[in-house]
Amino acid sequence: MNTGRDDNFGYLSKKCPECLTYIPLAADICPSCKQRVGKVTRTGMAKRPVNWNSYFMLILAVAAFSFYIWWAFVKD
Repeated sequence: MNTGRDDNFGYLSKKCPECLTYIPLAADICPSCKQRVGKVTRTGMAKRPVNWNSYFMLILAVAAFSFYIWWAFVKD
């Protein structure tokens, strides 16, 4: 009897969310498309890891744009 929570939901492999090829559950990188993949979900797909660099660049771009608007139109 398995009393612990099983993270693989009974799957033997997972699907890459980018190229849709089956990869082993222990794989962190898809061998076909070389993209990072996370743990398997309930549907058998691998989770896409969060790209924190994109969020940081978005915040930086919004801050720069806000500063430009303030400098160009409101500063006087």
